Amino acid sequence: MLAVAGGYAAAIIGAGFASGQEIVSFFVRYGRFGFWGIVVACVIFALFAAVVLGFCIKTNINSYAELIDRVVTTKAVRSAINTVIFVCSAAAMCVMTACAGEIGRSVYGAPPIVGAAALTLLCGVIFLMNSRGIMSLNAALGGVLVVGIIFACLYILRYREHQTVFVQGSAAVSGFAYAGYNIIGTGAVLAAMSRFLKNKTDAILAAISAGIAIFIMITLIWGVLSIYYGKINLGEIPMLTMTFRQNNALGIFYSLMLSAAVLTTAVSSGYALIDFLGKRINRKLAAIIILIGSFFISGAGFSSLVDNVYRVCGYIGAAAAAFLIYKISIKMKNEENKRK
Repeated sequence: MLAVAGGYAAAIIGAGFASGQEIVSFFVRYGRFGFWGIVVACVIFALFAAVVLGFCIKTNINSYAELIDRVVTTKAVRSAINTVIFVCSAAAMCVMTACAGEIGRSVYGAPPIVGAAALTLLCGVIFLMNSRGIMSLNAALGGVLVVGIIFACLYILRYREHQTVFVQGSAAVSGFAYAGYNIIGTGAVLAAMSRFLKNKTDAILAAISAGIAIFIMITLIWGVLSIYYGKINLGEIPMLTMTFRQNNALGIFYSLMLSAAVLTTAVSSGYALIDFLGKRINRKLAAIIILIGSFFISGAGFSSLVDNVYRVCGYIGAAAAAFLIYKISIKMKNEENKRK
């Protein structure tokens, strides 16, 4: 149960989360009201996990594609949902490429294009060699990220100043959007891990555990960054700025952890895109198109992509996820009535 919760949390965290830029864009800018956005997002995370895991256990399936096929009977709607997943994966690939560029600039003083090119080339080698082994690092990375994020936040909070509060916009809607683009693609992770659970109770407990873990991490990052938001320049990668602000050792540790998260997130998203396009064109050609596209789009800038592209993906992803939850609930209710 804890392994499933950890794997799901790892899929949610990713590099955008660990960088702190997502937290600034979706929660910190709303000041104290950002906390309620965090609550909304984490409730959605837990609800989606509980519904998907419960359905997979009940129907004995461990494939997200099979789940979608079973609950969505209309071909056009299935295609629309798969397109949403593709768009969200493409956005993640572009954001990770931009993040690699910013890490190179922040840590080594290199132009962002150098870091973006390095990640593109590394991913190209992995994709063209069809080496999926690196994806198995995600579960282990999840544990490292959880511990690393909590440690870094608690360390920084030792030096906290007075809290600053900014009130603007709807934090709850922002939390809804934040959860949207994160969960729509994680159904594949949940479906695959459902075989490790025995019953619906295990599914609910795993979902709640993941929701609590994510809530703790988001709240800690939100607390740290809210203290300094508006007082100092947090940069393109706020958590990296804050860790280097404390000392170089903490900054280097966090940059290595973030670099690993960028690579695994980019590879996971890239393979999802290749699997989608590979049904229509040659897989190697699909990989080349994806890498070139993400490299050029990453030039828009890390924070700009997170704030704009992720937000749009969040709304369409949330709508698709809500539709899936609804269809799964109807399907399970109908099957329960048939058994009665």
